[in-house]
Amino acid sequence: KNIAHVANREGIETINGYMEDLNPKDLPKADIITAFNVFAHTKATKLITEKVFDILKPNGTFIIEAQYLLNTINDLTFDNIYHEHLFYYTVTSLNDFFNRLGKQIVKVEHVNTHGGSIRLYIKRKEEANTIDGSLNTFLTNEKDIMDNYGIYKKFGERIEEKKKLVLQKIASLKGTVAGYGSPAKATTVLNYYGVELPYTIEDNPAKQGKYIPGVKTKIVAKQDLPFVPDNVVVLAWNFFEEIKKNNQDLISKGVNFLTL
Repeated sequence: KNIAHVANREGIETINGYMEDLNPKDLPKADIITAFNVFAHTKATKLITEKVFDILKPNGTFIIEAQYLLNTINDLTFDNIYHEHLFYYTVTSLNDFFNRLGKQIVKVEHVNTHGGSIRLYIKRKEEANTIDGSLNTFLTNEKDIMDNYGIYKKFGERIEEKKKLVLQKIASLKGTVAGYGSPAKATTVLNYYGVELPYTIEDNPAKQGKYIPGVKTKIVAKQDLPFVPDNVVVLAWNFFEEIKKNNQDLISKGVNFLTL
Protein backbone atom coordinates (compact mmCIF):
# COMPACT_ATOMS: atom_id res chain seq x y z
CA LYS A 1 0.00 0.00 0.00
CA ASN A 2 2.78 2.43 0.83
CA ILE A 3 4.37 2.10 -2.63
CA ALA A 4 1.00 2.37 -4.39
CA HIS A 5 0.29 5.51 -2.37
CA VAL A 6 3.57 7.10 -3.46
CA ALA A 7 2.95 6.17 -7.12
CA ASN A 8 -0.54 7.68 -7.14
CA ARG A 9 0.76 10.78 -5.39
CA GLU A 10 3.32 11.16 -8.19
CA GLY A 11 0.61 10.91 -10.84
CA ILE A 12 1.11 7.27 -11.85
CA GLU A 13 -2.33 5.67 -11.64
CA THR A 14 -1.81 2.54 -9.53
CA ILE A 15 -4.28 -0.08 -8.32
CA ASN A 16 -3.32 -1.68 -5.02
CA GLY A 17 -4.66 -5.21 -5.46
CA TYR A 18 -4.16 -8.67 -6.91
CA MET A 19 -4.33 -9.25 -10.64
CA GLU A 20 -6.59 -12.28 -10.18
CA ASP A 21 -9.19 -10.06 -8.47
CA LEU A 22 -9.35 -7.53 -11.32
CA ASN A 23 -11.90 -7.48 -14.12
CA PRO A 24 -10.10 -6.87 -17.46
CA LYS A 25 -13.21 -5.08 -18.73
CA ASP A 26 -12.59 -2.34 -16.17
CA LEU A 27 -9.10 -1.60 -17.51
CA PRO A 28 -7.97 0.21 -20.68
CA LYS A 29 -6.33 -1.89 -23.38
CA ALA A 30 -2.53 -1.89 -23.40
CA ASP A 31 0.23 -2.47 -25.96
CA ILE A 32 2.61 -3.85 -23.35
CA ILE A 33 2.11 -5.42 -19.92
CA THR A 34 5.09 -6.20 -17.72
CA ALA A 35 5.49 -8.53 -14.75
CA PHE A 36 9.01 -8.05 -13.43
CA ASN A 37 10.02 -10.28 -10.51
CA VAL A 38 6.43 -11.06 -9.55
CA PHE A 39 5.49 -13.95 -11.85
CA ALA A 40 7.25 -16.43 -9.54
CA HIS A 41 5.36 -15.10 -6.51
CA THR A 42 1.95 -16.62 -7.26
CA LYS A 43 0.29 -19.94 -8.04
CA ALA A 44 -2.32 -18.13 -10.15
CA THR A 45 -0.04 -17.92 -13.20
CA LYS A 46 -2.62 -19.39 -15.62
CA LEU A 47 -5.40 -17.02 -14.51
CA ILE A 48 -3.07 -14.02 -14.54
CA THR A 49 -1.80 -14.85 -18.04
CA GLU A 50 -5.34 -15.16 -19.36
CA LYS A 51 -6.31 -11.80 -17.83
CA VAL A 52 -3.17 -10.15 -19.18
CA PHE A 53 -4.06 -11.20 -22.71
CA ASP A 54 -7.63 -10.03 -22.19
CA ILE A 55 -6.19 -6.58 -21.52
CA LEU A 56 -3.55 -6.60 -24.26
CA LYS A 57 -4.38 -5.10 -27.61
CA PRO A 58 -4.07 -7.24 -30.75
CA ASN A 59 -0.35 -7.85 -31.33
CA GLY A 60 0.33 -6.69 -27.75
CA THR A 61 3.29 -8.10 -25.81
CA PHE A 62 3.51 -9.56 -22.31
CA ILE A 63 7.00 -9.17 -20.83
CA ILE A 64 8.00 -11.07 -17.71
CA GLU A 65 11.22 -11.22 -15.77
CA ALA A 66 12.10 -13.96 -13.30
CA GLN A 67 15.24 -15.14 -11.60
CA TYR A 68 16.93 -17.85 -13.64
CA LEU A 69 17.24 -21.31 -12.11
CA LEU A 70 20.48 -22.01 -13.99
CA ASN A 71 22.10 -18.97 -12.37
CA THR A 72 20.84 -20.07 -8.96
CA ILE A 73 22.45 -23.48 -9.45
CA ASN A 74 25.66 -22.45 -11.20
CA ASP A 75 26.40 -19.46 -8.95
CA LEU A 76 25.07 -20.99 -5.69
CA THR A 77 22.73 -18.04 -5.10
CA PHE A 78 20.56 -20.26 -2.91
CA ASP A 79 19.65 -17.24 -0.77
CA ASN A 80 17.18 -16.33 -3.53
CA ILE A 81 15.15 -19.32 -2.32
CA TYR A 82 12.64 -17.94 0.18
CA HIS A 83 8.93 -17.74 0.95
CA GLU A 84 7.90 -15.25 -1.76
CA HIS A 85 9.33 -17.36 -4.58
CA LEU A 86 6.97 -20.24 -5.32
CA PHE A 87 8.60 -21.13 -8.65
CA TYR A 88 12.17 -21.25 -9.98
CA TYR A 89 11.94 -20.92 -13.73
CA THR A 90 13.85 -22.00 -16.80
CA VAL A 91 13.03 -20.99 -20.36
CA THR A 92 12.08 -24.64 -20.96
CA SER A 93 9.46 -24.66 -18.21
CA LEU A 94 8.02 -21.28 -19.21
CA ASN A 95 7.98 -22.21 -22.90
CA ASP A 96 5.92 -25.31 -22.07
CA PHE A 97 3.59 -23.27 -19.82
CA PHE A 98 2.85 -20.56 -22.40
CA ASN A 99 2.51 -23.06 -25.27
CA ARG A 100 -0.23 -24.84 -23.35
CA LEU A 101 -2.12 -21.53 -23.16
CA GLY A 102 -1.77 -20.82 -26.87
CA LYS A 103 0.94 -18.22 -26.36
CA GLN A 104 4.40 -17.97 -27.86
CA ILE A 105 7.70 -16.73 -26.43
CA VAL A 106 9.20 -14.62 -29.22
CA LYS A 107 12.39 -13.43 -27.53
CA VAL A 108 14.52 -14.18 -24.45
CA GLU A 109 17.13 -12.01 -22.77
CA HIS A 110 19.48 -12.71 -19.89
CA VAL A 111 19.70 -9.80 -17.42
CA ASN A 112 21.70 -9.24 -14.23
CA THR A 113 18.78 -8.70 -11.82
CA HIS A 114 18.95 -10.85 -8.65
CA GLY A 115 22.25 -12.37 -9.70
CA GLY A 116 20.87 -13.51 -13.05
CA SER A 117 17.33 -13.42 -14.47
CA ILE A 118 15.54 -14.15 -17.73
CA ARG A 119 13.31 -11.66 -19.50
CA LEU A 120 10.76 -13.14 -21.89
CA TYR A 121 8.59 -11.46 -24.52
CA ILE A 122 5.31 -13.32 -25.13
CA LYS A 123 2.61 -12.90 -27.78
CA ARG A 124 -0.50 -14.73 -28.90
CA LYS A 125 0.57 -17.60 -31.18
CA GLU A 126 -1.38 -16.27 -34.14
CA GLU A 127 0.44 -12.92 -33.78
CA ALA A 128 3.95 -14.34 -33.29
CA ASN A 129 5.13 -13.68 -36.83
CA THR A 130 8.83 -13.62 -35.96
CA ILE A 131 10.53 -15.73 -33.28
CA ASP A 132 13.98 -14.54 -32.25
CA GLY A 133 16.81 -17.08 -32.32
CA SER A 134 17.42 -16.45 -28.61
CA LEU A 135 14.54 -18.80 -27.70
CA ASN A 136 16.10 -21.80 -29.41
CA THR A 137 19.51 -20.91 -27.96
CA PHE A 138 18.17 -21.04 -24.40
CA LEU A 139 16.19 -24.22 -25.02
CA THR A 140 19.25 -25.92 -26.49
CA ASN A 141 21.48 -24.86 -23.59
CA GLU A 142 18.97 -26.18 -21.06
CA LYS A 143 18.44 -29.53 -22.78
CA ASP A 144 19.38 -32.55 -20.62
CA ILE A 145 20.20 -30.28 -17.66
CA MET A 146 17.02 -29.59 -15.74
CA ASP A 147 15.81 -33.20 -15.58
CA ASN A 148 19.14 -34.43 -14.25
CA TYR A 149 18.77 -35.28 -10.55
CA GLY A 150 22.53 -35.34 -10.13
CA ILE A 151 22.72 -31.61 -10.83
CA TYR A 152 20.39 -30.83 -7.93
CA LYS A 153 22.20 -33.25 -5.64
CA LYS A 154 25.52 -31.61 -6.49
CA PHE A 155 23.90 -28.20 -5.90
CA GLY A 156 23.10 -29.20 -2.31
CA GLU A 157 26.59 -30.58 -1.74
CA ARG A 158 28.21 -27.40 -3.06
CA ILE A 159 26.03 -25.26 -0.78
CA GLU A 160 27.11 -27.30 2.23
CA GLU A 161 30.75 -26.90 1.23
CA LYS A 162 30.25 -23.16 0.76
CA LYS A 163 28.80 -22.95 4.28
CA LYS A 164 32.00 -24.41 5.72
CA LEU A 165 34.15 -21.95 3.77
CA VAL A 166 32.01 -18.95 4.76
CA LEU A 167 32.10 -19.83 8.46
CA GLN A 168 35.89 -20.16 8.22
CA LYS A 169 36.06 -16.78 6.49
CA ILE A 170 33.97 -15.07 9.16
CA ALA A 171 35.99 -16.68 11.95
CA SER A 172 39.19 -15.35 10.36
CA LEU A 173 37.99 -11.73 10.29
CA LYS A 174 39.71 -9.45 12.76
CA GLY A 175 37.54 -7.18 14.88
CA THR A 176 33.79 -6.64 14.91
CA VAL A 177 31.38 -7.66 12.15
CA ALA A 178 28.03 -6.12 11.14
CA GLY A 179 25.78 -6.37 8.10
CA TYR A 180 24.52 -4.04 5.38
CA GLY A 181 21.05 -4.42 3.96
CA SER A 182 18.12 -6.58 5.04
CA PRO A 183 16.73 -8.17 1.87
CA ALA A 184 14.61 -11.30 2.13
CA LYS A 185 17.62 -13.29 0.91
CA ALA A 186 19.47 -12.32 4.11
CA THR A 187 16.99 -14.36 6.16
CA THR A 188 17.80 -17.49 4.15
CA VAL A 189 21.56 -17.14 4.17
CA LEU A 190 22.05 -16.05 7.80
CA ASN A 191 19.77 -18.75 9.18
CA TYR A 192 21.33 -21.48 7.03
CA TYR A 193 24.85 -20.44 7.97
CA GLY A 194 23.88 -19.89 11.58
CA VAL A 195 25.47 -16.43 11.57
CA GLU A 196 24.17 -13.91 14.10
CA LEU A 197 25.22 -10.32 13.46
CA PRO A 198 24.69 -7.66 16.16
CA TYR A 199 23.01 -5.37 13.62
CA THR A 200 22.67 -4.63 9.91
CA ILE A 201 22.57 -1.17 8.31
CA GLU A 202 19.49 -0.44 6.21
CA ASP A 203 18.79 2.61 4.05
CA ASN A 204 15.06 1.88 3.73
CA PRO A 205 13.20 3.63 6.61
CA ALA A 206 10.34 1.10 6.38
CA LYS A 207 12.66 -1.66 7.63
CA GLN A 208 14.57 0.27 10.28
CA GLY A 209 13.85 -0.71 13.87
CA LYS A 210 12.81 -4.24 12.89
CA TYR A 211 14.71 -7.55 12.95
CA ILE A 212 15.83 -10.23 10.51
CA PRO A 213 13.77 -13.32 11.50
CA GLY A 214 15.41 -16.29 13.15
CA VAL A 215 18.81 -14.77 13.81
CA LYS A 216 17.13 -11.64 15.27
CA THR A 217 19.67 -9.27 13.74
CA LYS A 218 18.53 -5.70 14.46
CA ILE A 219 17.99 -3.45 11.44
CA VAL A 220 19.27 0.08 12.04
CA ALA A 221 19.68 3.36 10.18
CA LYS A 222 23.23 4.35 9.34
CA GLN A 223 23.07 7.34 11.65
CA ASP A 224 22.07 5.07 14.57
CA LEU A 225 24.98 2.60 14.56
CA PRO A 226 25.61 1.11 18.02
CA PHE A 227 29.30 1.11 17.05
CA VAL A 228 31.40 1.44 13.90
CA PRO A 229 32.34 -2.12 12.90
CA ASP A 230 35.67 -3.29 11.55
CA ASN A 231 33.95 -5.40 8.91
CA VAL A 232 30.66 -5.03 7.05
CA VAL A 233 29.09 -8.05 5.35
CA VAL A 234 26.91 -6.76 2.51
CA LEU A 235 23.79 -8.94 2.62
CA ALA A 236 22.26 -7.11 -0.36
CA TRP A 237 25.19 -8.44 -2.41
CA ASN A 238 23.55 -7.61 -5.75
CA PHE A 239 24.09 -3.92 -4.87
CA PHE A 240 27.62 -4.45 -3.49
CA GLU A 241 29.46 -1.90 -5.67
CA GLU A 242 26.74 0.72 -5.22
CA ILE A 243 26.75 0.25 -1.43
CA LYS A 244 30.54 0.59 -1.30
CA LYS A 245 30.36 3.72 -3.44
CA ASN A 246 27.76 5.28 -1.13
CA ASN A 247 29.71 4.49 2.05
CA GLN A 248 33.12 5.98 1.41
CA ASP A 249 32.88 7.63 4.84
CA LEU A 250 32.97 4.23 6.53
CA ILE A 251 35.66 2.93 4.18
CA SER A 252 37.79 6.00 5.02
CA LYS A 253 37.53 4.92 8.66
CA GLY A 254 39.06 1.57 7.75
CA VAL A 255 35.83 -0.46 7.56
CA ASN A 256 36.27 -3.57 5.37
CA PHE A 257 33.31 -4.30 3.06
CA LEU A 258 32.83 -7.89 1.93
CA THR A 259 30.15 -10.40 0.88
CA LEU A 260 29.47 -13.98 1.88
